[in-house]
Amino acid sequence: MKDSTAHLHLICEDFKRTLAFYKSEIPFLKKRLEEIAMKNTGEDTRKEVEHFENVFVVMNENLDVLMHDVNLQQDAVMKDAKEKPDFINLKVHEGVDSLQALIDVTAKDFAETKVHFYRFLSEHL
Repeated sequence: MKDSTAHLHLICEDFKRTLAFYKSEIPFLKKRLEEIAMKNTGEDTRKEVEHFENVFVVMNENLDVLMHDVNLQQDAVMKDAKEKPDFINLKVHEGVDSLQALIDVTAKDFAETKVHFYRFLSEHL
């Protein structure tokens, strides 16, 4: 589907807000994990703590990469807007479907991770 330059810019801004929200959640999740690690020293608990530490590191890195991709897309859109200001509201661009798919997968992964993490918290607090 074709989108206008203005619409693609708004989509990219929405993506960035979504990714920033997920990124802002990670420190809170890590803090809760630290609480569990200090209170529980059993081998099984330590393994699960380490698992979630690794998950949060990977999530953080993936969010950074995805944010970079969104910024590149938005830079391209803005460059096009400067070069063709008369076409800013005409539907002349292919959409950001691949980025939308990545955002959707990220949202699903983040939600599932939080469910598993909260279940882990409820078992150990």
